[in-house]
Amino acid sequence: MDRNTAKNHIGKWVIINEGNQGQYIGILEEMKTEPNKPWRAIVRIKGVYVYPDFSLEKLDLVKPVFKENERYECSGQKIDPFNESFSDGYNESLAYSLKDKWDEVHQINQDTEAILSLIQQELRRLNSEHLIFEASYVYYQLVKKGRSVHIYDELKRESLALDGCPFEFEIHDNGLWIPALHVKGLVFETEDGKQVELNHGSTVRLNKSQFDPYQMLLNELEEPSLHALEKGLKQLQIGHEHSVYCHNSLLIKLLSSFDEEELNGVNFISYSNDKNQFVVQHHYERGINDLGENTTYDRFEFTSDSGERILTTYTTQFSND
Repeated sequence: MDRNTAKNHIGKWVIINEGNQGQYIGILEEMKTEPNKPWRAIVRIKGVYVYPDFSLEKLDLVKPVFKENERYECSGQKIDPFNESFSDGYNESLAYSLKDKWDEVHQINQDTEAILSLIQQELRRLNSEHLIFEASYVYYQLVKKGRSVHIYDELKRESLALDGCPFEFEIHDNGLWIPALHVKGLVFETEDGKQVELNHGSTVRLNKSQFDPYQMLLNELEEPSLHALEKGLKQLQIGHEHSVYCHNSLLIKLLSSFDEEELNGVNFISYSNDKNQFVVQHHYERGINDLGENTTYDRFEFTSDSGERILTTYTTQFSND
């Protein structure tokens, strides 16, 4: 801003441009002028106009450099007239600037997804689509110790007993990675019922998505319970891809309570799309009755931030005959 324009803006709104540290709204309170020197501005900060740039390298949200009502002296070249009305408070303007930053990053994500989709299609054409999924797996070696078999992670130098392991593995058979469940010892069974006996030192792998609490909850649910969950999600016009957080207390109890005949509790799951937030309370009960049969009870209580509520339930039924 030149000197003459600044003189007419004393006591008026201005924009302070701090480059990648953001832009701020303030009131030009004073001008400092000295002969043969650039003039300087004294500005009272009142709001945030453009939030500071984020750092992909540090994955950190940079904070605004100015606080509300802070008095700031800067070069007159850093300020420009702000000809719009400003009635928001500092925090409200901060929230709007964050929302603008959210929209900016969201658009980048959408553009990135479009490019990734084109790359995936080209890799598929080259019969090399598998390359982009390699980082999604963790690889183990089968190690036989006496009568037991362990899976060994060479990178972490950790081993885990294979018996009772709840995950779905992939085994290398005839040059292909094939989903398979562990049966016993070194024997695995593929989806078509074929049993394959591997060797000590053979490599198996796990998709890392199975370690995700939400995915592990989905894997634990029986088909009717999963259907009950998906029924509620469908009514709210959301899907599994909208999940953002899952507190899986059922998994924790299953892993720590092998001898318990009854388990009950609540899982908390949150979902989000571009319009609404949703919370699901998953009330569950697991047990073994006198007949030695497993009992299952799942109730899903859906609540949206618009006040919409849905309830779906699944329970096993037993005859008294």
